Amino acid sequence: MSGKNVIRLFSSDESCSWLFNVLFEDEHFLALDKMTHMAVTHSQLHPDRPSLSELIRNSIEIKAGWIERRNINYLGFAYRLDFETSGISLFCKNNESRERIGDLLGANQERREFQCLVHGSPKEDVFNVDAKIGWVAGQPEIMRAGKRGKFARTKFEVLERFAGMTMLRCIPETDRKHQIRAHLNYVRLSPVGDSSYGGKLLMLSRLKKNYRPRRDGTEKPLIDRTALHYNGLEFDHPFTGEKVKIESELPKDITVALKYLRKYAVNQITNY
Repeated sequence: MSGKNVIRLFSSDESCSWLFNVLFEDEHFLALDKMTHMAVTHSQLHPDRPSLSELIRNSIEIKAGWIERRNINYLGFAYRLDFETSGISLFCKNNESRERIGDLLGANQERREFQCLVHGSPKEDVFNVDAKIGWVAGQPEIMRAGKRGKFARTKFEVLERFAGMTMLRCIPETDRKHQIRAHLNYVRLSPVGDSSYGGKLLMLSRLKKNYRPRRDGTEKPLIDRTALHYNGLEFDHPFTGEKVKIESELPKDITVALKYLRKYAVNQITNY
């Protein structure tokens, strides 16, 4: 069952709240549309960051209306999603659901699709990156693609080309931490706004010749985070066998950036 209903999650002190679109829901799973700057789980390295898991746990403890209506007493995440990455976040309504979806994801029996705006322009419209991904000593938040680590493969397809930038479809065939970001960095196509992997912020002043700054002389970036969005997930339902297809539309920041790129950067539309 799919729908366009929404869920509001509150912080434990109710000082902040966030509204999430429900992308998919049945008796086993709940998929939410995660905004950027929202973690899936709590991080000891960044204890002040809000996380979906904590917000959901708080909703269960206070027996929020949406929890009561669904008779939910457990929601466990199926996978982690980076703090700055927007898009599909899948949760499981019981342990068996989590185990079964974990088996599917672990065996790569699903199709995940991301979209990413990167610096640079690949020579080919479709290309694969096969490079192992491993940890960087002393830097727990950075992964490195190369000859050491675990096997990883990502397929990339050009959606749209701009002057100095490219919009890519990214299809990971394995599931490694920071796989897409590390693989893009490996082939010198760093994600826009991704300071951890060499990506610079996208500023309108760099695109528009007659750009006029604000009165105070400051300028906000068009995208203030890693320009990576998780837009598609397909899998065979582990209980019913039916095809499940979950989609998330591009968020406003990336949509606006594309609008300005199409206007001020020479582009060649291919498959977008």
